[in-house]
Amino acid sequence: MFGSHLLTNLLVFLAGQAAAWFCLRTGRFLWGAVGTTSLWLLLDAYLLTRYVFDGPDWLRTGSLWGLQLVAVFLVVSLAIARWRRRWSAAAKERKPRFVAGMASYLRSDYPAARATFRQLVRTDPWDAAAWIALGDVLRRSGQPGPARRCYRRAAAVDVAHQYRDLLEQLRSERAAG
Repeated sequence: MFGSHLLTNLLVFLAGQAAAWFCLRTGRFLWGAVGTTSLWLLLDAYLLTRYVFDGPDWLRTGSLWGLQLVAVFLVVSLAIARWRRRWSAAAKERKPRFVAGMASYLRSDYPAARATFRQLVRTDPWDAAAWIALGDVLRRSGQPGPARRCYRRAAAVDVAHQYRDLLEQLRSERAAG
């Protein structure tokens, strides 16, 4: 893809690391952890075969290609996810769907509300409000374990701390009760 040019591969590696770090930072732990681990293992394999053991060319080339592919995959998948969050048809329908989910929740139609909020968090995994609402629906449905996981996910993706007070209140309610 990019040959063996040091600067180009360094920039590709750093772009992949930045995408993996962003995934880790915003609650997509599996993507971030697998991406970071893969990038570092492939970089180590390349450096070891190139400078330490003078390994075979196919191993050196394969590890470099693998590093490039993983990095490009991480950057492209993050770009697609961010595009979906902002510009997709589902993102444009977010507000009416959220309102419909809240209406179902207030009518105590928990299965419909759960389905709506699950769809919202699948479309936009960085939607802290939808994670909180899904947690509330699950808690009211008698599922405290999954509700706690939703609240933790909401806290992880709420990097702007818009819902910090609400999440602190939920955490203190859980501790008290």
